Amino acid sequence: MSTIRDVAKRARVSIATVSRVVSSSSHKVNDETRSKILKAVKQLDYRPNALAQGLIMKKSMTIGVIIPDISNPYYAEIVRGIQDGAEQCGYAVVLQNTDRKRERISKCIQVLRDKQADGVIFSGGRIQGDEILSSLKEITGRAVVIGRHEVESPAVRVDNVGGATQAVQHLIGLGHEQIGFIRGPKTSTSIIDRFHGYRGALEQSGCRYEKNWVKQGNLTPGSGYQAAKEILSLKIRPTAILACNDLMAFGVVHAAKSLGLKVPEDLSVIGFDNIPLSSYFDPPLTTVEIPMYRVGMATMQMLADLLSGRNVEHLRLFKTNLIARESTGKRSMKRKMLDLM
Repeated sequence: MSTIRDVAKRARVSIATVSRVVSSSSHKVNDETRSKILKAVKQLDYRPNALAQGLIMKKSMTIGVIIPDISNPYYAEIVRGIQDGAEQCGYAVVLQNTDRKRERISKCIQVLRDKQADGVIFSGGRIQGDEILSSLKEITGRAVVIGRHEVESPAVRVDNVGGATQAVQHLIGLGHEQIGFIRGPKTSTSIIDRFHGYRGALEQSGCRYEKNWVKQGNLTPGSGYQAAKEILSLKIRPTAILACNDLMAFGVVHAAKSLGLKVPEDLSVIGFDNIPLSSYFDPPLTTVEIPMYRVGMATMQMLADLLSGRNVEHLRLFKTNLIARESTGKRSMKRKMLDLM
């Protein structure tokens, strides 16, 4: 494995001069010398020691990313956008998973501080507790959050209220007036906003809000299945259900089929996120699309600007888009007659 000393010897220059070239130092090196050094680097396949470079530049060239659930495709796509953006800026990504546990969130922030990550991206969940808020305040100048949080850091958000409103309006347009809702974790501000959008759209359209048609889930297919079975087993059940993410919507469809109901003939189902599997599900899932990859890229760019001392917009908001597929349809005449009886 070649060293910086080997490069200096082949290029017939000092080690300090090689260091200036490979670390993109502001020190001037004439073009002829720079060319000789780069040629030697290529010939010897020399790879600068990242730790040594970090000590020289006073940067670790790493970005910490904190997410609540590494198994959720929603966060996987966001992280993919972050990593692609990080590579373009010369950063490596260190991923931390919290499982939405407060003590793990604090620990993750501490780990990234100990590892001297240059910046931190916090995604998902509600930031609660004095310890977490205190830890984040200490890195305010090098942190960006995804979602709605009560911190001073720059943020990238999604119009979750508008997305849920779109979904309900789509169902109402198909003749549905009885619409159920499956929530996610109570600590998630995104879920809170989606619920507000759901309930607000019902009120604006004059549709009834029925508390028994709203059930708690945890963003997994199993929780969607269980919540849907409870709703669909009621004497008076909704003709459509909006789930707070696609994974729970998959569970809703499975629950409907297990009870002998057809989707969308007997029950229309809408998800949220538009994860890749949604279009291949049976039936293909109607869902509210979130530009997850673009959210990740934009967040990383915002953090890179912050770390470079450039002007950073305090908030960037992404709109959602309803993708209508085969899991939603018009309310059946049979159900209409039953509702009138």
